[in-house]
Formats: sequence, structure tokens, C-alpha cells
Amino acid sequence: MKVFLSTSLLVIGLLALPVKAIAQNTDSQADRVCMDTDCSKELRRLIRLARGGSGDAAAFVAMAYATGDGLEQNTEQAIRYLRMGVRQRNPMAVNLMSDWLRNGFMVEQDLTEAARLLEQAVKLNYAPAQYNKALQLLQSEDPEQLPEAVNLLEQATSQKLSSAMLLLAQLKQHGVGVEQDLPGAAELYKRLVLSGQHNAKPYLHEVTSQLAADSEHSALVAELREVENIEIIRVSGQQFQTSNMLEGLVKRLSATGQFDTRSVGSRIRGVSCEQSGSNCASIRPERGASSLNEVLSGGQ
Repeated sequence: MKVFLSTSLLVIGLLALPVKAIAQNTDSQADRVCMDTDCSKELRRLIRLARGGSGDAAAFVAMAYATGDGLEQNTEQAIRYLRMGVRQRNPMAVNLMSDWLRNGFMVEQDLTEAARLLEQAVKLNYAPAQYNKALQLLQSEDPEQLPEAVNLLEQATSQKLSSAMLLLAQLKQHGVGVEQDLPGAAELYKRLVLSGQHNAKPYLHEVTSQLAADSEHSALVAELREVENIEIIRVSGQQFQTSNMLEGLVKRLSATGQFDTRSVGSRIRGVSCEQSGSNCASIRPERGASSLNEVLSGGQ
């Protein structure tokens, strides 16, 4: 039981900060993409692309209607467009619908259907879904589920999902579910810090101190301490950057030529951080992207 208690404490600790941040932002307009920038042109084009068969566009439009970001908040339209994306088997849309059903947001709560859609999104190799599924397995306190949970976190980490990287690093650092691997944990923390994830700095400092106790790791410790002292400076404002990405998304989807009225479906599998055109090093949806800002800024 000791192993599972440790796992549960790690998961609860890691989720505490993101949940608090989300709760604080619920009443704030600061994270909106379209608050001070007119996105109507891009969103109208996304609506047309969604009707033409783009699952990505359908998911974006659903989020805009659900949050009132760029479009007037409309529950019926949000559900309508998200279902379009689900029918296209779009990973982002499938995962988002699973989240809505699990939390009873916009739709009536249905845990069975939420679980089915989550499994589908995992099979579509969608990193946020892999992370969400891993959390469920870790919280189940079933020893037979640990290997699958770790494997899912590794898959999501390979796609640079920051929340998965952070949790996997914690498991490696403390030897929970996997053999303890301090250098491996340090590498993950380092990547997070260099990508601007300041919440990883305390963990990097902690694992660096652990490694410093062994002279064998002196070179690595020196490298990690240099990283600790790096200050990440972001030149452009987030709102300006995300608005440009929204325009870029529309152009990319339009350029495929797949989504006019004769289109029968989308082969595009979601817009990752690397595809967005931003200079980012990790995808950032802590618990699954639920807004335009999260997706466009790297929040998938």
C-alpha cells in the first residue's frame, strides 16, 4: 500500500496548482484570444471549414462557442460543432467531448460514454488523452495498471506534453511505479524549465541537490545549476502570438483543399505545438485544452 499512497500523493500534489489556476481564470477575461482582437474573420472561416469536414476546425469552433471567446456563447452550437468533430474522429474533439461528458459541462454527465471516448482518443495517439488516462490508472491504486500508466505518460512525453513530462519526472525521481532514475528525472525537469515551465524549477532544484550527493554526477549537476539560473524571456505578448496562430491555423486548413462542400472528411490529426508555428518546446494542456488560448499557445 505504501507505493500507492505515494502515487496518490504525487498525483494530488501535481494537480493542485493547475486546478487552482483554472479556477482563478474562470472569472477572468485575461486568457481570451479575441478580447481585444477581432477574430470574427478567422472564426467565420473556421465555421466554413468545420462544415466542410475539418475536425480540427469543428473543435475550435466548439470551444469558441462554449467559452464565448470570439463568438457569442451558445451551448447548442458548441455541442453541435463538437459532435461534428467527434464524427470525424478528430482526436482533439473526441478528447474534449470526453471531458465535457465526464464533468457534465455543456452536456449531461455520462461517465460511461466519457470513458469510451477517452479510450478512442488514446487510440488516436492524442497526448492529452494519454495523460488523462494515465492519471485515472494511477489513481485506481491497482498495481497491475501501473505499467500501462507509465507507458501512456512516456507516449505523451514523447509528444512534449508538459503535464505528462512533469508527472513522469516525479515518478522517476521518487521511484514510484518505475525504477528510480534521478538523471532521467533531471533531464525532464530541465526540458520543462527551458521551455518556460517555471513550476518545474523547484523540482529541478530538488533533484539537483539529490544528484549532488554523488560525485559521479558532478558534471550533470553543474549543467543543471546553469539551467536553474537561466531566465526565460518571452518577447511577444501571448495574445498577439495566439491571434497570429489562429490566422495561421485557418490558412493551413484552407491550403489542404480537403474541406470544401465536397469534402467527406479530414485526415488532419490535430494541431500540435510544433505545427502551430510558435517557437515552443512543449504542449501545455494541464488537464486537456478547453479554450482557444490553451490550444493556440501550445495548449493543444
